Amino acid sequence: MEGHMHQKKVFMDHEGNEWYERNKSAILDKTLDNDPIFKALAYLGCKPARILEIGCANGWRLAQLAEHYGARCYGVDPSASAIEDGSTRYPGLHLTVGTADSLPDIEPVDLIIFGFCLYLCDPQDLFKIAAGSDALLADRGLMTILDFNPPAGHYRNDYQHHAHLFSYKMNYGELFGWHPGYHRLFEHVQHHDGSAEMEPDALISVQILRKDARLLAAQNPYPKR
Repeated sequence: MEGHMHQKKVFMDHEGNEWYERNKSAILDKTLDNDPIFKALAYLGCKPARILEIGCANGWRLAQLAEHYGARCYGVDPSASAIEDGSTRYPGLHLTVGTADSLPDIEPVDLIIFGFCLYLCDPQDLFKIAAGSDALLADRGLMTILDFNPPAGHYRNDYQHHAHLFSYKMNYGELFGWHPGYHRLFEHVQHHDGSAEMEPDALISVQILRKDARLLAAQNPYPKR
């Protein structure tokens, strides 16, 4: 297939590090006060004890969530320099270099966060990404996704920082929302920069879905009369 595995390799080789260097100063200023993921968790009254963030950069969000919730936190990011920086700044976190389709071998967690990374993943890997993250989410755990969410289905834009790479935009909550064992608890759509503008290509969303094995045992609602 055209470009298969290409994006992951480029991000692991160098673009992950270059992305981190471009965004590092902004990342170091980020707080939970204006973080859409934290706002959603607070709205739902969640108190996670074990958290995995996929696409965690240097772990800035995890470090603040760990402090706020007293949670044990794991993070994965393709940028070795981001993980190295985060391991130095936040020694209490468990950070590893990797990609969304090959997650670390850790205990199940009760909150998984996709921290704005799925749009850069190869679409061919999405089944593997969904299955791998589901395997690490404990029953009654929360799958949380921050990413682009345009109204017009799946499409791609050229990735502005590197030739032959793309930003793939779609409703990534559907990776789990189709499954009868997941129930969508929360969805909020906003402009990428937080403004009131509703330009379709710039729309992002936070979605939180709860995994609940009880939903899989539903009885036939149509008994014979």
